[in-house]
Amino acid sequence: MHPAPSIILFTILSGFGFGVIAWVGVLQYFLLISSLEVIAFSILGVFFAVIGLISSTFHLANKINAIKSFSQWRSSWLSREAVASIVSLLLVFINIIIIYFGKNTVSLVGIIASLFSIITVFTTSMIYAQLRSVPAWNTILTPFIFIVGALVGAAILLRPDYALYGLVVLFVIQFLFWLYRDQTEKNMKTNISTALGFTEESPIRSFDKAHTNQNYLLNEMVFKVGRKHSRRLRYLSILFSIFIPITIMVLLRFDTYVAGAIVSVIHLLGMYFSRWLFFAEASHAVSFYYDKS
Repeated sequence: MHPAPSIILFTILSGFGFGVIAWVGVLQYFLLISSLEVIAFSILGVFFAVIGLISSTFHLANKINAIKSFSQWRSSWLSREAVASIVSLLLVFINIIIIYFGKNTVSLVGIIASLFSIITVFTTSMIYAQLRSVPAWNTILTPFIFIVGALVGAAILLRPDYALYGLVVLFVIQFLFWLYRDQTEKNMKTNISTALGFTEESPIRSFDKAHTNQNYLLNEMVFKVGRKHSRRLRYLSILFSIFIPITIMVLLRFDTYVAGAIVSVIHLLGMYFSRWLFFAEASHAVSFYYDKS
């Protein structure tokens, strides 16, 4: 699939923002964070979530169509994501008002906002996980990558002691996802022969392309990334998103938000490489019907 930068930024930034909102709600409920911190980090989470959601519209040819995404919530995960994100953000604003005027640190609205933020990230992941036409995404590992990635990125900033365990879990899930993706492509039994109703082993090839120029399918759904290039990006992804943050947290044992913010940026850089590969390495079923030669 074509790795559009707007979609990559959308999934990373909004995921981080909703991850911060989720952690704030939990920490607030257990009285592990002050009222000022609740307000400050809630605003930070909303900022990243909104920036991410706005960046997703850059991929639309007609920006007005973004409004239509709210109407199909009964059948569309994209629509459910739009609705869940609005509900989550509204709850955050209500929680901020309660904290600011009520001077009450404990608020059930915060934990409900936390729940809806996780639901929002889940609906985002299901936009891709539901697609049987993209075998690499059609796995239960896809929601886990999105949700764990969002929570771990925010935990580095807010709860680095928990983030250490989360980073290990994220590494395992990411490794399993890449293993599943590689095995899926290796065992794929779909090609031009099966598209025409013949067996996989039938010696059938295209005499010529069906078109003289690039078309929409090739631009958006057929993207080739070199194996060596892919391997390098996987190493960079793990290095920046997992190993460097773990090394810094183990050796320095920082306890300031500034240090946490710096490590979070490093982690998000690694997640950008990972999310780029998430799209670039995914092969749409239509690509199997083109002669690779």
